[in-house]
Amino acid sequence: MVFLGIQTNTDKTFTATLMDSNRNVVQISHFWKEGLIWYIDHANPDIVAVNTAPWFDSTQLKNAYDVYSILREQFEFEPAEEKQPFYSKTVIKTDIDSFFKQLVRKELLPINTREGIEQRIYNLPKAGIMVKPEMFSKEKHRLQKEVISIATAFSAYCLYHGQYSCEERDGEKFFIPVYRYIPKEDRIVSE
Repeated sequence: MVFLGIQTNTDKTFTATLMDSNRNVVQISHFWKEGLIWYIDHANPDIVAVNTAPWFDSTQLKNAYDVYSILREQFEFEPAEEKQPFYSKTVIKTDIDSFFKQLVRKELLPINTREGIEQRIYNLPKAGIMVKPEMFSKEKHRLQKEVISIATAFSAYCLYHGQYSCEERDGEKFFIPVYRYIPKEDRIVSE
């Protein structure tokens, strides 16, 4: 199984993370809309999660819903329903801030600060999410988008494994990954 997480950005770009079935990040990429469509076609993910956070500005939210629509219409992905088995070609909406609030024990620092980004990166392995350090960008703004995209891909992983909670807001379902601590010896690193 291959899981894809998509984060829409304020500059009309998209950050996509591909995760394998062992919670290992395989690839982090940045695209314009046309590039993202090409990438989805060639990466052939089984489950796709699109981050639609409440703090998104109107452009980000519109772009997130556009990608969600493209996945449903052009790629024939089916929206997930609560309490059903999930196979390939499933798409979900998620809110990653809710996941990070579970993951970080202390006060969650703002994502737009260096400390907030580091706090999230430091806690990713505790959920079993493995990322090679060289995959991360050195630029703060890109790094922020990458961290959110990684957690979004983890949402798709959690949906497949039934480790999620479902929140309903304004008539829409959001699938939030449930944090479970993974001991160091149980974390699998794919080669």
